[in-house]
Amino acid sequence: MLVYGCDFSGAKNPNGKIFVTIGILKDETLTIEKVIECEDRLDLFCMIRSNPYPWGLDFPFAIPREHLNEQYHSSWKQFIAAAYSESRVLFKHKFGKVHSGKNNERDCRITDIAAGGKSPIAETPISMNGMLYGGRKLLFNLLPSAVIYPFDSYREDAARLYEVYPSHGWLKLGIGRADELTIGQIEAAFKSKVDDRFNIKLDPAVIPRQLSGEKKGKLNEHAADSVMACIILAYCIYEGGLDAAWGLKPWFATDEEWNNRLHEGLIVRIE
Repeated sequence: MLVYGCDFSGAKNPNGKIFVTIGILKDETLTIEKVIECEDRLDLFCMIRSNPYPWGLDFPFAIPREHLNEQYHSSWKQFIAAAYSESRVLFKHKFGKVHSGKNNERDCRITDIAAGGKSPIAETPISMNGMLYGGRKLLFNLLPSAVIYPFDSYREDAARLYEVYPSHGWLKLGIGRADELTIGQIEAAFKSKVDDRFNIKLDPAVIPRQLSGEKKGKLNEHAADSVMACIILAYCIYEGGLDAAWGLKPWFATDEEWNNRLHEGLIVRIE
C-alpha cells in the first residue's frame, strides 16, 4: 500500500516549505521511496486528488470546540464551508491573541492536549492560525474528491486525509529531525521505543538538504517532517488497521478525544 506524508509549513508561503514523502507499506515494513518538494500549493492539491491513498497531513483540521460553538454554530462542516467567506486578516483576529496555548482548555482541542500540541488558533510565536487558514482552504477544495478523517465516511476510491503531528513523533523517538546521523538510526529508535516488530527502510540521502542560509547542506526540517508524517500514519495502519477500521476508536485515542472527534478532529499518533 502506498502511504503519503506531508509537511504543510508553506500554507502561506510555499517556497521550500511544502514536502511530500511517498512510502510503501508491505506487511510490517515501511520503505521510504522518495521525498518531493511542492513548489506551489496547487502541486500538493493535484497530488492528493490524483492519488487515492492514505495521506498524513501536518496541519490542524479543526478548532477547539468552545470556539466552534461560538463562531460556527457547533458545526465542523460550517467551519470548512466558511473557507472563502473569511479573509486572512479577519480569521487572524477572530479568536483573539492566542499565544501557543499549550494545555489551555479553551484554546486547545482535547486531541492537541493529548498529543502535546500547540493551539491550532495560536497567532504567536508560531502562526498556527495561518497554517489552519490555508489548510482549511485545501480541505474545502479537495472535497468531495477526498474524505477527511474522522469527519467523513470511508471511501476506498478517494484520498483519505488524516491529521498528524510530526513533532510528537520526533519527541517520542528522542531524535532530531535535522540530524542526518540520528535520522539514520530512526528504525532502531522506533524498535526500541515503540514497536520492535515494525521495520523502517530509510536512506537519509532521499531527504532534501537546505540550499542556503545558516543550515545550508543540512537536512531540510520540513522534508524530514513529511517523512515522520508518513511513518506515523503507516505504523497506525499496520498496528491498528486504521485505514480499514475508519469508524472504530483507535488504540491511541482517549475516550474524551473520540467522543469529541466530530467537532475537534483527531491527531493520529504513535503511543
